[in-house]
Formats: sequence, structure tokens, C-alpha cells
Amino acid sequence: MCVRICQLSALIILLFAGIAAAQEPPKEMERLKADVGTWDCEIRMFAEDPTNPQVSKGTETNVMLGGMWLISHFNGEMMGMPFQGNGQFGYNPSTKKYTGTWVDTMSPYPVTMEGTWDEKTQTLTQMGTGKDPQGNEMKMKITTVYNKDGSRLFTMYSMMPNNETVKMMEISYTKSKTGEAKSPAGK
Repeated sequence: MCVRICQLSALIILLFAGIAAAQEPPKEMERLKADVGTWDCEIRMFAEDPTNPQVSKGTETNVMLGGMWLISHFNGEMMGMPFQGNGQFGYNPSTKKYTGTWVDTMSPYPVTMEGTWDEKTQTLTQMGTGKDPQGNEMKMKITTVYNKDGSRLFTMYSMMPNNETVKMMEISYTKSKTGEAKSPAGK
């Protein structure tokens, strides 16, 4: 009986060691490491008047989770109300696409997204799916352009039934001078 338990224990240890060794972060995660740190954000909402966006401020803090995931926390104001959000972003080697989820204080519904990187334009383009306030499925196009100066521009478009896009929001990110983000483990 003891021999069987020892053999089973050894098999479990080898199995977990093999899984751990096989799970190296995808090289594509290097792209998302540029987002690590604390960012000052300017938010422009276009919902009420596309020619006169509502402007507010926020802060985003990003850390890497084991090299596999970028964990994001956003804190600020949106449409005159306090706003917080959290995202998890990574790369799926099976689909060869960047993936993510987003939840925030303005909706009980998560947003899921998936997309690709364009090296020439330095742009991550993703298609997202969530729900509107009435619970109806909402599709969106999300682009993040990485600028040479280290800043980035996030733009979210609502996808209409005829595939027309309507700009909903832009967020300009500039690296904060107030300090750098630390990982949950302090590394």
C-alpha cells in the first residue's frame, strides 16, 4: 500500500513539475509589459455630444502576474461619477490573439475582448463583447495605439448592427511621475 501511495505521489509531483516547466510566458506578453506602472489618464466621453466630449481624469496602475497576465486597476471619474475598473490581459497561444476581460463599477456585466497586434502601426486592435444597461449584447471595437514617446491612446467604438463604428470614448495615457507600480509580491 505504501509503495502505491509513494508511486502515485511521485507521479503527481512529476506531472506538476512538467506543467510548471511547460508554462513559460508567451513572448507576445513582452508587448504588454510596456503598460506596467502608474499612468495619468485623460478620459474623453463622446456619448452626449461627439463634437464636445466630456473630459475627466483618472489613474491606472498595472502589474504583471507571473509574466502571464497584465493586471490593471483604474480609478477616476467618468460622466461626473466616481469610477473604478479592473482588467486582466494576456495572450492566448492557441488562438494567437491577445485576450482580456474588464469589469467596473458602472456595469454588472463583464466585457471580454480578443484581438491582434499590428507591428507597423504599433496598434493593438480588439473586438469586445459586453452588455448595455438593458442587458442586450453590445459589440465594440477597441484600439490602443502605442506612441514613440511612451504614451498610448485607447479608443472604444460601439459597433452598430450595420457594422458602422461610433466613437464612444478615448483615454490618453501618460506615465505618471508620482511613482511606479509594484507587483502584488513586491517585486
